[in-house]
Amino acid sequence: MTINQSNQFPKNERLCGEIRIKQLFEAGSTFKVYPLKVVYKRIDNAQEIPVQVLISVPKKIIKKAVHRNKVKRQIRESYRLNKWLLHQKCVDKNVQLDLAFVYLSGSMHPYSEINDKVKLSLEKIAQTLEA
Repeated sequence: MTINQSNQFPKNERLCGEIRIKQLFEAGSTFKVYPLKVVYKRIDNAQEIPVQVLISVPKKIIKKAVHRNKVKRQIRESYRLNKWLLHQKCVDKNVQLDLAFVYLSGSMHPYSEINDKVKLSLEKIAQTLEA
């Protein structure tokens, strides 16, 4: 299986489906990199898509939809630019990952901080795949 080296984030890389999302949050591993909570689940028999991602900004935490959407765009953009850290490891190990980013902070953070935290979390997940 080859991997596309583009920086795109197509729809098939987004995690959809109530059953898979429920399984991810029930059986997935969790860690926090403030202001993000990262939940991931390893699936050993790889499918066509190595990593599928869910991004959540709860309404309880950020009330205004405009601000929630901005935070989601920031997380999505930083993941799109840094996903190569994780994709190649998944292809090499022949595994698939379901991944969720949940925003925890009640205030908005600058893009540079969110980008650093997303990158750090992807590196941490890549290290756990190596072990």
